[in-house]
Amino acid sequence: MEPMPPSVSTHPHTRRRFLELAASAAGLAATAGCASAGSQPGSTSIVSEVDSRDRLDPWIEIDRAGYRQNVREAARLAGGRPILAVVKNNAYGLGDRTVGPLLASFPEVGGIACVRVEEALAMRQAGVTKPIVVMAEQPDDAIAEMVHHDVTPSVWLDDAPQRLERVARRLDRPVPVQLYVDTGMNREGMPYRRARPWIGELCSNPAVRVEATYTMFSHDLDFDREQLARFESLLEWARGAGLELGSLHASPTVELFHLPEAHYDMVRPGNALFGNYPSGEDVRDRADLRPVFRLRTRVVRVERLERGDSAGFYRSFAPESPTWVALLPIGRTDGYPSAANGTCEVLINGRLYPVRGGVNSAHTIIDVGHERSVRVGDAVTLVGPDHPSILPHEVARRTGTSFLALIQGMNPRLPRHVV
Repeated sequence: MEPMPPSVSTHPHTRRRFLELAASAAGLAATAGCASAGSQPGSTSIVSEVDSRDRLDPWIEIDRAGYRQNVREAARLAGGRPILAVVKNNAYGLGDRTVGPLLASFPEVGGIACVRVEEALAMRQAGVTKPIVVMAEQPDDAIAEMVHHDVTPSVWLDDAPQRLERVARRLDRPVPVQLYVDTGMNREGMPYRRARPWIGELCSNPAVRVEATYTMFSHDLDFDREQLARFESLLEWARGAGLELGSLHASPTVELFHLPEAHYDMVRPGNALFGNYPSGEDVRDRADLRPVFRLRTRVVRVERLERGDSAGFYRSFAPESPTWVALLPIGRTDGYPSAANGTCEVLINGRLYPVRGGVNSAHTIIDVGHERSVRVGDAVTLVGPDHPSILPHEVARRTGTSFLALIQGMNPRLPRHVV
């Protein structure tokens, strides 16, 4: 076990004091969590004293090396083109204020894409200085606010020219925008069949500055190629008309792997940066993507069960012989699936322990075995890159969910730290 660092407080009721007393009673020092050595310039502190060494509550570690590897692999697949990193939906659940600045720190990342104004402003406040685009239509006030914070709005509605003129008058300057064209997915974007006059009006309007034009694919590769042909036809028309469409982008993760002819000026992956492969043959041979986070907590109770004892609601764990059980202060409201009970394991001091006594709203019980091999204060990893049994995809498989559902279920109140 790792030694406890010197206390920075003399207050008798701090969590650190609790850990010290618990460790002393067990005859061992409580763990320190992650050491701060090895942090990189410009990155968030690895795990601050107050946020890790004093915590019994769960936290999430964001793995800088995992993101570094995935960005390099995405850039390699894109032939060196810049990456417009998709950091939407609170960074797929991992925290946009943490993940956004981290991704923006890599030279291969040319900008950030998200889908909510609040996300964009949060990342600006967190220190992102590279371009940010919001891939969603917004009302006049939101567009004005975005422009004020150097965030680029997307437009696709029919009245976009009129709305942008109003905002430009208000700001007394042209509004930079990206044009979103729907080539057949029929979710967002200006439908390609009636996009030409709309594009022409926007490109010729002095109140508008078109910075980029893009589309979104359906991930059905045969239909993707039809969508690409529609987009190309529109681009050819615009070139013939002398219209400046700015940078072009179209490829999220699936098309990054499977449709290189659609890589254009930049690629737009999200999933790949978070360690998630698309479906398809040989994709894992084509890129080495890594997990990018750990879900962690500490042991808060260790007790021995005798024959006839049980643990958990409805006596869900009733061992046939004496065993030790440990309580973890983490549960389904934190993002650890209820279905982990009886299917998953957690990692403590390099050893795996099965989840046996239930996963409740805020508690998980594990079976330690016949020997008391864990102590109060020991750091626990429930999901992370440190063992094949706790990899995010493996935990998702064992609990009957998906990779995205797993990470999107992480409680936004859990502190995030870059390691």
